[in-house]
Amino acid sequence: MSSRRLLFDNDAFILLAGAGVLRETVELLGFSLEQARRLKELPYMLRKPSASLRSYPADVLQRALEDCERVPALEEVPNQETMLPFAATEADVQDGEALLFGVAAEHGLFCVASNDKRAMRGVATDNALKDIRDAIRGRVVCLEAVIKKMILTHGPELAAQKLKALGQLDKRTRTIISPAESGRPEDCLEAVNSWLNGLNKELGDGFLYEA
Repeated sequence: MSSRRLLFDNDAFILLAGAGVLRETVELLGFSLEQARRLKELPYMLRKPSASLRSYPADVLQRALEDCERVPALEEVPNQETMLPFAATEADVQDGEALLFGVAAEHGLFCVASNDKRAMRGVATDNALKDIRDAIRGRVVCLEAVIKKMILTHGPELAAQKLKALGQLDKRTRTIISPAESGRPEDCLEAVNSWLNGLNKELGDGFLYEA
């Protein structure tokens, strides 16, 4: 099996699996479902959801839990030296995100699919995390890049149909695909590019995966 991996943070996994587009996302990004990985604790979180997770409809959490059975848990653990900068920084990077970024920093063929913009900003801008940032540049896949990939692959109208369920869960997705629902599908690509341009200004060119 190829050593390439696509690592999902919990938020991205729940959103994409809950909207029924996880497998397609994985394949659009050039991976197989067997090459995808999720955080180990996610199934337990879904079975006993916290208050924040209970904001999702029950069927969304159930679909995410079912996809946990199809996607193996991440087994790799970064070495202590790699993780030391996270302990020394005040950047808002939670343990799960730090684990994913740390593993990706040690494995040049691993990509991270994340919807945690605070963690991205922390890694992209904190000098204490420069080595991590340099190691993972171009391998951080944000949700907006997934949306753009779908638009470029399927055209805006079909992409909007495929992403309708995601738009019900995520406000930014809903904003991006809304032109297709109001008779201006050509504006969807402009909308997603606007969001991505803003992110690139914050995070620095080249940090994010480019769809």
